[in-house]
Amino acid sequence: MMDHKKQTKTESGEEKPDMQYLTKPRGKGYALRMATPEVLIGFMNPWTRKPFGKEIKLGLRTRSYFEAIRQRDIKIGQIRQLEEQARDALKQKRYGRIIDLSPEMAEVWREQIEATDTPWEIEMILDDELERAEKAGKGNEALRFAQIVYDGAVPLERALEQYLQERSDGNPYGYDPLAKTTAQNVRSSMKHLIEFLGGESPTLQDVTPEKAFQFRTEYLPLTAKVKSQTVAKHITLLRGLWTWAISDKKYLKSKGRKSISNPWVVEHRGTPKKRAKRSNLEEVRTAFSAVQVEKLLGGFAEWGSRQGDLMRLALVTGCRVDELGSLLLEDVISGGGGFFVRYGKTENAKRFVPVVDDAQRLLGRRVEKAIELQTAVPVEKHRLFPEWPLKPSTNKVNAVSQWFTRYRREVLGKETDGRLAMHSFRHTWRTTARRAGVPEDRINELGGWSQEKNTSWVYDHGLSHQQLTEAQAMVWRELDKEGYLAAF
Repeated sequence: MMDHKKQTKTESGEEKPDMQYLTKPRGKGYALRMATPEVLIGFMNPWTRKPFGKEIKLGLRTRSYFEAIRQRDIKIGQIRQLEEQARDALKQKRYGRIIDLSPEMAEVWREQIEATDTPWEIEMILDDELERAEKAGKGNEALRFAQIVYDGAVPLERALEQYLQERSDGNPYGYDPLAKTTAQNVRSSMKHLIEFLGGESPTLQDVTPEKAFQFRTEYLPLTAKVKSQTVAKHITLLRGLWTWAISDKKYLKSKGRKSISNPWVVEHRGTPKKRAKRSNLEEVRTAFSAVQVEKLLGGFAEWGSRQGDLMRLALVTGCRVDELGSLLLEDVISGGGGFFVRYGKTENAKRFVPVVDDAQRLLGRRVEKAIELQTAVPVEKHRLFPEWPLKPSTNKVNAVSQWFTRYRREVLGKETDGRLAMHSFRHTWRTTARRAGVPEDRINELGGWSQEKNTSWVYDHGLSHQQLTEAQAMVWRELDKEGYLAAF
């Protein structure tokens, strides 16, 4: 009887099926699954042609229990032979034969050490292997390998990609996924950090509290010319990545094998800094007047232009410019009666937006024009405003704000800087909705704003499309009454 077999019997005295090291998913054949003997970690797996990891999985290509038992016994015997060969190899001081020193294999060794109750046994083996590698002329590679295994010195670029992957939609870890814009900002933060550290492939371990302080107080504001608010954002994003590396991945440890402190945790000390204050309330972003809207729309009197159509729809729906600019035709309902915002700044931004009266005709014509402009584009990618370039990584139409700033200054004067912007159409819509007597909950649902929640909120599944359309019609009538639609 081999050492891996176990003798068990049922209450009636019959032998139970021997499933040691065997698995059988429903509808599939048997497979061998077992923890890799420690001595084999890092050696070549003859069945996969890759180094052994912390677990051995081999398909046995049979659904017969007895055939699976036979093949399992053969494979176990081969694994025991491989163990003996590995032990012999470790005893031999043949310096030309060294372990794989890649970062990926270092991660395998690190995980194996973390998973065992006797890490020193694996560390002794690894130390011998690294000594052999050093004598073979691979001293630098062996040092970096040891830093990854023992100190968590994972290259920053590799840590970044792993972090973003584990914080993506549908990740198996249950982590809160990062929005596209946030993920892009994390990349920007890491790019600045890598440029600051310099050298060849800097690692997580290279970032000390002193380096983090220098990066925050000198490099970003003085060398990279980053504004103070953006500096704070970069530090916040990097702090999140290091929290993941320290707490979730256990990458960074001190010499005593304890997790290190997060170098990006900022203690608010030192000389107080004067906060920027607005000189008066007029400098706060505000809504447009009816006269200002008439002047702006007057520059694009006819329907059909990307500028005029976008401003008109922003005025009568209260949508954010990026919501309109990235809108797909498949999300516009037939007849131009409204559209669905599938992706937005927040979870509340996902909503149905009704369109009423003449705005329906405008939306219908805009759809027709968009189709004409995208004959060579797959139907599922047709956008409502294809004339405005969309940045795929952020789903934003940055060119709109740049254009509108120049146009607004030309039409309304430079003195409107700081008070009026493309986003002011959204201010105008909400202000008008309140004046029209639209209930606050309907304003919030139409505009995609968060609402105060209580214990009964979980039972509330929103207003009907008809109710939202009626509320939008109230806003339309008030816009018309106040003169905002004079040039519509």
